[in-house]
Amino acid sequence: MNPLDIYQAALDRVSNAVLLGDFDTYADQIDLPYLIHTETARHLVTTREDLRPTFLALHEALMAERVTHYERVAREADYVHRDRIEGWHHAHLISNGERVNYPHVSRHAIVRRGDRWLFSEAHYPVRADSWPVTKDTLLEQFGIKKGLVE
Repeated sequence: MNPLDIYQAALDRVSNAVLLGDFDTYADQIDLPYLIHTETARHLVTTREDLRPTFLALHEALMAERVTHYERVAREADYVHRDRIEGWHHAHLISNGERVNYPHVSRHAIVRRGDRWLFSEAHYPVRADSWPVTKDTLLEQFGIKKGLVE
């Protein structure tokens, strides 16, 4: 498989888990420790349970805006090592066929652990000096105003 397909498949698994509120599937896709870069800080998540608050905040933000499709479309990905792929993608939030906000760009690194590809590092276009982030922070940072889709 080429790196773009591997990266897209990894994005799809995590996006679906977030939209469905399936924490276990989501957490199973993360390689710990997990390094998160925001525009204002770096955060190191070291335990599975430390993933939960931000996962829940993102799921709740999507539900608050009635997002029906959380689409992350890989634009570029390549091997930087035989067991590491780095890529970038556009994230789209859609509610019943209508765009909730403008797409934003994020970058990730995934690493091979046995026969699985897991997220190891993320770069998000949010201002977050502390982690975990809240639902309101996510709504604000991605240009979504509370109650936009009612």
